[in-house]
Amino acid sequence: MSAENVQTLRTLQQKYPQGSMKVASFEAMDVPQRSITCRGAGPVMPPDEKTFEQYVQAALVDDLRMAGVYSDKSKVAVSAKMSMLDFSSTSGAWTLAARISAGAEAPYLIEHKGTYKSSFMGDNACQLTAQAFMPSVQDFLRKVISSPEFEKAFSNSVATPAPSAEAIPGS
Repeated sequence: MSAENVQTLRTLQQKYPQGSMKVASFEAMDVPQRSITCRGAGPVMPPDEKTFEQYVQAALVDDLRMAGVYSDKSKVAVSAKMSMLDFSSTSGAWTLAARISAGAEAPYLIEHKGTYKSSFMGDNACQLTAQAFMPSVQDFLRKVISSPEFEKAFSNSVATPAPSAEAIPGS
């Protein structure tokens, strides 16, 4: 969860009070990744035995819920096809790229390269790489939700009201 992302979403909600979103699948273009080997020192993995793609998806759901704009009843769903999700522990960079789909808007590409201080020592570099994943995801999602396409989809979303329980005549 990112406080800055939540604030951006709350600003959208103030602009479009009827707006809400739900999140569909975030998938890899190729094979879902549960771990990436780091310098032979071992794997870098997201928490909770999720794939990297599932982690990014869950982070967006958390931001939307915290902002109060997540609704399973929304007619607009956000999904992603992750085309790049990798790191360089040598240069200290995470790279994330995805084709984002939101409602009836044309899919759009979001790319993010998050940099961090790495280390010459393999074990230390891999630990720093793992720690840098969450901030890179938050920055990637900031680009997703700050895009004009996301705002357009949000403005076109309307939460479907729950059916009201009306008395049935003759009952």
